[in-house]
Amino acid sequence: MSADPCDRQHKGRELLSYPAALALLAREVQTLARPAEPVPLLAALGRVLRAPVALDRDEPPVARSAMDGYAVRSADGGAPRRLAGTVYAGTAESVPVGPGEAVAVMTGGTLAPGADAVVPVELTQPAGGLVQVQAAPKPGQNVRRAGEMGAAGRVLLQPGRVLTAADLSAAAGCGADPLPVAPRPRVAILSSGDEVVAWTQQPQPHQVRDSNRLAAALQAQRAGGEVVASRRVPDHLEELRAALAGALERADLIVTIGGVSMGEKDLLPQAFAALDVEELLHGVSVQPGKPVWVGRRGDQWVLGLPGNPVSAYVILELFGVPMLRRLAGAAQELPRALEAGRAGGPARAGGRERFLAADLRVSAAGEVVVTARPEAGSGDWTCLALAEALLHVPADTRLQAGDPVRFLRLS
Repeated sequence: MSADPCDRQHKGRELLSYPAALALLAREVQTLARPAEPVPLLAALGRVLRAPVALDRDEPPVARSAMDGYAVRSADGGAPRRLAGTVYAGTAESVPVGPGEAVAVMTGGTLAPGADAVVPVELTQPAGGLVQVQAAPKPGQNVRRAGEMGAAGRVLLQPGRVLTAADLSAAAGCGADPLPVAPRPRVAILSSGDEVVAWTQQPQPHQVRDSNRLAAALQAQRAGGEVVASRRVPDHLEELRAALAGALERADLIVTIGGVSMGEKDLLPQAFAALDVEELLHGVSVQPGKPVWVGRRGDQWVLGLPGNPVSAYVILELFGVPMLRRLAGAAQELPRALEAGRAGGPARAGGRERFLAADLRVSAAGEVVVTARPEAGSGDWTCLALAEALLHVPADTRLQAGDPVRFLRLS
C-alpha cells in the first residue's frame, strides 16, 4: 500500500511515529511532587494509592467453617454423631467436639475445638439427636484454615495502583480507612476559535457549540484529574497568551483545543513560545489527530489538541489520559493497554496509524469482535456517541474480517 508523503510530515518536517511519541512522554512525564492526601474509602474510587495496604491481622484469625453444616472429627469416619451444640457466625461461643460428636456450624462460624472437618448440611441426615453423614469426611474438608488468606503484614495493594471497587473492599477488610492517595492533577481547559460558542447557546449557521471543551473536562475527570479552569478564548494572540498565563498559574496540565495546525489563525504555538513553554513534539503520525502539540514549562504540561471533535477526543484518550495517570503516580505505563479481539470487517490505514470508531460484539466462540463504523470525517461529532471502542489499525495495513486486532474500549 502506497502512503501519502503528507501522512508522515507536518510543516515540512518528519512526523514522530505514534510509538516514538509515546516513548518520549513515558521518559519525560514524571509524578507530581506533592504530598499524599488522606481520603475516605467511599471517596477513593479511581484515585492513585500512595502507600502499601497490608493485612492488619492473620486472615482468617481463627479456623472457620466454609459452609453451613456440621463440624466433626474426621477420625470418626462415616459413623453417626451425637449433636453437641450449635455455633453461629459472629459469636465467640465455643462448643468442643469430642469423639462421636458433631456441632452445627454456620458459614463463617469458628471451627469448634477438636473438629478438623465440616460436613455440608445437605450431605447429612439429622434424626433423634444424631447426625448421620453420607460419606466419611476428609481432614480439612470445608475448613478455612487460620491465616490461609495471609499472615498479618502481607501487602495486598501496592503504591501506584488505580483503586477499584474490589481494592477498596480489600482495604476495608484491612481496616485501612482513610487511604493515602495522590492528589488529583489540576487541569485547565481552553478552547479557541472565533466560531465557537457556549454549548448552551443557539449557534448561528457559521458557529459551532463548544462540545469539545465539555468532552475534555469529562475525560480529564474520568482519568483522575481535577478541572480547575475551563473557558473559551477568541483567536487573538494576546487573548490566547493571557488565558494561557492564567492557566499556568493554576494547573499541572493545560489542555488546549484548536489552534495548533497550519491555518492563519492557528496561533497557540506562538502563545506557548511567548510564555516559555518548551515544545516537545508537534505532529504525530496518527489519524485522527496529526497536529497534536505537547510542551512543558518546568513541571507543568501543555497538551494541544486539534479542533476537530473526533481528533480532540481521540488524542486526549491516547495521550492526555495516560499523562494524567502518570502525573498522579500511577504504576501503569504509557501507552494505554489495548484489548485483543477479532476484526468484524475490513479496515485500512495508509502511512499513519489509525484509530477508528467501532462497534463491539461477542462471538459464539467468546471472542470480542470489533467492527469499524462507516467512515466519518474528524469533524463528525456524532460518530463517537454511537461508538463503543476505537479500533487500532497499524500504519500501511489492510485488515480483513477475522484478523487479530487491538482496540481501546470507550466505556
